[in-house]
Amino acid sequence: MRMLIIGLLLSFSASVFAGAVLPSDSIYQVGGTWQTDNNESIQLASLAGKPQLIALIYTGCSNACPIIVESMKRVEQQVPMNMRSKIGFVLVSLTPDTDYPKTLKAFAEKKGLNPNWKLLRGNNELVRTLSNALNGRYKVIKDGDVAHSNTVTLLNSQGQIQMQASGTLTGIKPIVEAIEKDFSSNTIDSKH
Repeated sequence: MRMLIIGLLLSFSASVFAGAVLPSDSIYQVGGTWQTDNNESIQLASLAGKPQLIALIYTGCSNACPIIVESMKRVEQQVPMNMRSKIGFVLVSLTPDTDYPKTLKAFAEKKGLNPNWKLLRGNNELVRTLSNALNGRYKVIKDGDVAHSNTVTLLNSQGQIQMQASGTLTGIKPIVEAIEKDFSSNTIDSKH
């Protein structure tokens, strides 16, 4: 009987958390179904529960995107080893018509991204909506090239924007400093 009660309490608390209302300024309000590099379908809200560092890129990019990814990897390296699982890293494709899950997977492997990283693709409308929610801009130009913002965004555990910075190796420094400070003082979920 005791195990039954514990089981019911656990399922109740899980359903309460799953049904938690996200703040109105959460980027997870964008919703929609997204595909991961592992060909799984997820909702953006499934990223809630821990801070996320997110950027919009595309795998065919040879200019800004590799720098954005390296900058985010630098942030990950700055997080203490025992805290790395407490922050997620998300790359969202700006070219979902060519960045299929297998393409994203190959990109993740080529860049040496660990399982703490999620690479996502949505339909063009979802990507545009997410880009707008992140204050990003992009335009598909020609031959698969995309002119785009190189912003990296730190989200709190509810998907609210905490900080944005340039995705360059020097521009990312404020995010590195904020994460170091937040992990040392445990305040990453409060608004800056």
